[in-house]
Amino acid sequence: MTAVIGFLILLAVLWATVSVVATLRAPSSMEARERHELERLRILVDDLKQTAWDHRELDSPLATIVIDKIRAHERRNRPELGP
Repeated sequence: MTAVIGFLILLAVLWATVSVVATLRAPSSMEARERHELERLRILVDDLKQTAWDHRELDSPLATIVIDKIRAHERRNRPELGP
């Protein structure tokens, strides 16, 4: 009987430990999802910039505005891209 109670206590402690570890790891998975979403959005912006450039003959002033806005934002917020 004592062995069964000890075993149940051990299972409860193990379950509590696994629950705490899972809870502590949850923010890192959220950060990974956020990093993935950020990368996806960067790819989208790069694609929009390229699309505006490729089709600039359709509406040159608008394409220039879109490209300039994206480049200005990149210069301010993505220094790894350079001036």
